[in-house]
Amino acid sequence: MCPGDTVYLKSHFLYGEDFQYRKGILVIEEGIIKGFTGEHIRDPIIHRGVVIPPLINAHTHVGDNVIKDIGINKTLDELVKPPHGLKHVLLNACSDEELIEGILDGLEELRNNGITYFCDFREGGLKGINLLREGYRRYNRRFPCPLILGRPTTSNREELKKEIGEILKVADGIGLSGCNEYSDRDLKTIRKLDYKMFSIHANEHRGSIEYSRKTYGMSEIERIVDLKLHPTFIVHATYTTPYERELLREHNIPVVLCPRANASFNVGLPDIHSLMDEGILTGLGTDNFMANSPSILKEMDFIYKLYHIDPKEILRFATINNSRILGLEDIGLIEEGYRGVFTFIRDCPSIRYSKNIVASIITRCEKGEVVIYGGDDDKGSY
Repeated sequence: MCPGDTVYLKSHFLYGEDFQYRKGILVIEEGIIKGFTGEHIRDPIIHRGVVIPPLINAHTHVGDNVIKDIGINKTLDELVKPPHGLKHVLLNACSDEELIEGILDGLEELRNNGITYFCDFREGGLKGINLLREGYRRYNRRFPCPLILGRPTTSNREELKKEIGEILKVADGIGLSGCNEYSDRDLKTIRKLDYKMFSIHANEHRGSIEYSRKTYGMSEIERIVDLKLHPTFIVHATYTTPYERELLREHNIPVVLCPRANASFNVGLPDIHSLMDEGILTGLGTDNFMANSPSILKEMDFIYKLYHIDPKEILRFATINNSRILGLEDIGLIEEGYRGVFTFIRDCPSIRYSKNIVASIITRCEKGEVVIYGGDDDKGSY
């Protein structure tokens, strides 16, 4: 879709925050949704399926794609704790070209799962960020579009400040492994500079919480608040006490959940109902490519089957909530004033005869039944 174009898209839509199932012709003018038209439109673009708000993956590690399914049945610390976790050892043994090829495959897998934007935690400092940027350049498609959170590699305070400054020139923010890897002083140094996003893993498993309490006298979430780090969001919160959930609400800290990854690593499952009851803004990610596919569709299905949350609430996690958490302006809903970015569900057996279209989409649709159009590859149409 070229700038200045007016596009008329005829289909079925999940419209607005309540995902109202509407049939009609949607008008997108200069990339912005203007609403439905009742006028007779000659030759509108027709999608024979359902157009849904853009699926967004709020937490990935796409660089891990080159080491799929390593360390089965190892502990989480054995696998991913920096700097000596098996993941880091194996990634350090890969060439830059191998890592880029893995990233290219990861981008294709994200696209095939209908993901329009994803937020990636990139290890390896400036070099790690540039590997993803190079992979995205070679991929040469608008979607999936990465939001990149870099991670420093040094612990020397002066070098740390310099490295953070260099990272922020090319990344969207900072994404840290966890509080336990840093002193209070280093965390304050990292957070001192102003930038778009700052995120950190927190309360992912019991071991990390126990270490934090033993070393610092408080949990990771409590320490984040105590140090006034003001994260854009935290990742996981697999274990939270009522007091910690109150802290998250009071300090307006969203949580990005990755329950399939938690299950894969055998660290437990988050109390999603309590987070929702507390009014905490909740989003979804899929975490490490090495242990989990980047399918938000699978993530939503997993949540529904385990927690039996209203399907519309689950779809909100992956669309408007993820958009708000990541600061994507005017993205995440099909509604007037929002940008014309969508995920498309094909006319497929998974949705035919559905009596609850949202439930069918989040529990039945899979890769191959979703597609992204809209300005990709300079084709100029849906």
